[in-house]
Amino acid sequence: MADTQAIKDRVDIVQLIQEYLPLKKAGANWKAPCPFHHEKTPSFMVHPEKQIWHCFGCGKGGDIFSFIQEMEGLEFSEALKLLADRAGIKIESSQFNEINKSQKNRIAEINSKAAFFFNHFLMEMPASAAARDYLYKKRELKEQAIIDWQIGFIPDQWDLLTQYLLKKGCSIDDLVASGLTVKNEERKSHYDRFRGRIMFPISDVHGNIVGFTGRILVETENSGGKYVNTPQTIAYDKSRVLYALNKAKQEIKAKDLAVIVEGQMDVIACHEAGMKNVIAASGTALTDEQVRLIKRYTNNIAMAFDADTAGQNAAKRGIDVALAAGLNIKVITIPDGAGKDADECLKKNSSVWFKAVEEATSIMDWYFSRILKGANLNDPKIKQRAAEELLTEISKIPFAVEREAWVKKMSELLGSDTAILLEALRKIKSDIREPIHARGDVGKAESRIPVINSGKLDMLQLEISALIVKYPSIYNALRAYVKPEYFSESVYAGLYENLEKQYNTNSRATLGDFKLNNESGENIIDLLSMQSEKDYADWDEKKCEDEAGLMLSELEKNFRKLKRDALARELKIAQDMGDAVRENELLQKIMDLTN
Repeated sequence: MADTQAIKDRVDIVQLIQEYLPLKKAGANWKAPCPFHHEKTPSFMVHPEKQIWHCFGCGKGGDIFSFIQEMEGLEFSEALKLLADRAGIKIESSQFNEINKSQKNRIAEINSKAAFFFNHFLMEMPASAAARDYLYKKRELKEQAIIDWQIGFIPDQWDLLTQYLLKKGCSIDDLVASGLTVKNEERKSHYDRFRGRIMFPISDVHGNIVGFTGRILVETENSGGKYVNTPQTIAYDKSRVLYALNKAKQEIKAKDLAVIVEGQMDVIACHEAGMKNVIAASGTALTDEQVRLIKRYTNNIAMAFDADTAGQNAAKRGIDVALAAGLNIKVITIPDGAGKDADECLKKNSSVWFKAVEEATSIMDWYFSRILKGANLNDPKIKQRAAEELLTEISKIPFAVEREAWVKKMSELLGSDTAILLEALRKIKSDIREPIHARGDVGKAESRIPVINSGKLDMLQLEISALIVKYPSIYNALRAYVKPEYFSESVYAGLYENLEKQYNTNSRATLGDFKLNNESGENIIDLLSMQSEKDYADWDEKKCEDEAGLMLSELEKNFRKLKRDALARELKIAQDMGDAVRENELLQKIMDLTN
């Protein structure tokens, strides 16, 4: 497809993947820990010249389209649209039809049209005067902020938006699927979900509008809740979206910190005040999926939440998820009288909010303060209860050294023996089933390309081949020791056939433009090139040749052993069957391999 190649030409794969992973230079390539399986040593490689990526741990690999599909859980048509928009390429009509087959893409277009309608109605229509007054005077927003954040308004009319979108060519089924329109089963009619509300578009990390939050302007008996959100749709899952992450992600990465507040107005107020690394979970406790989104850009978060019990309980659920994922968490405390939330605090005195963020307390210090505040530690029962609460929180930290440090602090504050507290901690941990996300099983990918197998023979074949691809002249020096049978049943057999052919023709082996595709269509030569950069980026040719020689010697030993083991199994069968002729043949072969 011409469009897909044009998109590949315009989208730099390194820049794209860097938005998701902390890539580091590795020779001519880049590497990072794989996002699709749990690993300590980075085995995920990106080849900028070939515009491909591959993980040598789980075997996944491909181009920019497959990466976006894997990371975002998208169909190809959805990934095509996302990357085409990024590249600024207009899709040809044939491929546009393919994209339009995806209802998710159609809903994205509907949301975009709705956002324009809401914003235009707010800014231009006389019926929005009260909404404008509310935003300008009470919320103290400037006109440019309303434009930048695409804030809008819809009056309290039955189906105003639905009729507008139908006239724009949208189908009623797609409008219902988007959550903007509700079907009345009894009356066999349709009406707008949002009526008489200030509208806040919710975008995914790429800036696509996936849903809305509507705040009631004038509360009545029949107006419903103060806030109404888009329901779960194929485009909107509130557990997978963070408000304003599309705007904040670069600043979060630059400052290595994400500030998490309660609602949309808190986020907007922070950004307008110059603090642009601020996002919101929009009324939900942090989820596994949201934490994974944050970890693309930072491992550090500072959270501000309502001081009431409900607010703390909701935040607590999210804190537990973030802790288990290894995030460093701080708690922002707004001083008494300075405002109930970020928006109010900024209006009263912006410097107080900025100072509160700067002086945010580590989550464990916050727990210690909250649990021990006012506790009579001279009372054994109160002391025991405080110890159990603190140990429960400490047990959720995934790092042993950090857990031990907090236990020692606890020992000092409670006047209890450290060994006793550590034993109690072990008991608590054994009673708590380890969550899936702490074990690293989430997103674990099955290998589609068995580049690295468990056997030592497979590993040696891989490493020798990678060294020869890095310096093909190594084959010239070691050709006498490279027996075809060592690789004949491996995925690299074609490589050695080509090298031998080149040597016989030119008296030296070269690769040139030689390609060798595996079952998934990936060029094994490219994969071996990335493997060599991962393991031998700084090695010169002589060092690589020496290493390949040692590996070939080891490969020969392993190959001989495997053949002896196979012959021994055949020998046992021949003996059981009383086949003396076959038995003698096999014994001779075993002796030949032993010598």
